[in-house]
Amino acid sequence: MKTMNKLTAVALTLLASTAAYAGKGGSNAAIVDAVKSGSTDAIIAEVERAEGLICQDCIQTVTVLTEDNRYAVREVAAWWFGKRPGLANMLVPGFEADLANGDSIHVRNAADFLGTIKEYKALPSLRAAITRGGLTSEAKIALVRAAGVMAHVSGNPILVAGMADADATVRVAAVDAWRDVLHQVGVQPVEGLLSDSDAMVRAHAATVVGAYKDLNVRATLELMVTTDTDPFVRRNAAYALGKIGSASSRDALTAASSDKSPIVRNVAKAALSSLQ
Repeated sequence: MKTMNKLTAVALTLLASTAAYAGKGGSNAAIVDAVKSGSTDAIIAEVERAEGLICQDCIQTVTVLTEDNRYAVREVAAWWFGKRPGLANMLVPGFEADLANGDSIHVRNAADFLGTIKEYKALPSLRAAITRGGLTSEAKIALVRAAGVMAHVSGNPILVAGMADADATVRVAAVDAWRDVLHQVGVQPVEGLLSDSDAMVRAHAATVVGAYKDLNVRATLELMVTTDTDPFVRRNAAYALGKIGSASSRDALTAASSDKSPIVRNVAKAALSSLQ
């Protein structure tokens, strides 16, 4: 969605929304100066200071920031609009259209905006977007991230698609997001990633199945803690076994407590103390 189209939309509701917000500090000039400085921290600080500020110029400035190349800047810009539901709602249809028809950058921006303001009605559009094909890993991570931020089980299909992606960074993001979904239905989609070809994916998957105390993978974790080639995977497997807490894992954790890596040894010893 083009910036000028966004500005036209939000300007229509500016007067209607001004009565609802009292200024809490900051100024458009300060935000502009922060943008010119190039400092992410400065931009975030000034946008946050303008949380309740009323001015048309601020709307224009912050709208442009929803298309910034830095996630932290896009996030704080969306947060600012989230404080103004009437204005945010005016932008939602355009962002949903970007999910369906935009290029990867527009999909990224749309997913981050919709996720940050927790636009749950956009979950079907987010689900459709991740199956489009041709998107960059950055765009797919943004889609996964949006589902994680919303933390609603209706976003699970997005995360399952992310776990099957060819890019390990997308798989990791999907695994981490799965852990944070409220009222999650289980961890079966994560279980298969314990044997992933990428060590970071295996390590993150081990943490998630451990957090859910998934007994189905106890034997797999016991094998991982003693034989995986990556020390971080072995460490996380030890952590997971400690969370599961089965006495059947004692032999594996005892062996891991003599691991060549100190981080594995320390976690394995702690896990041993938590067994039933």
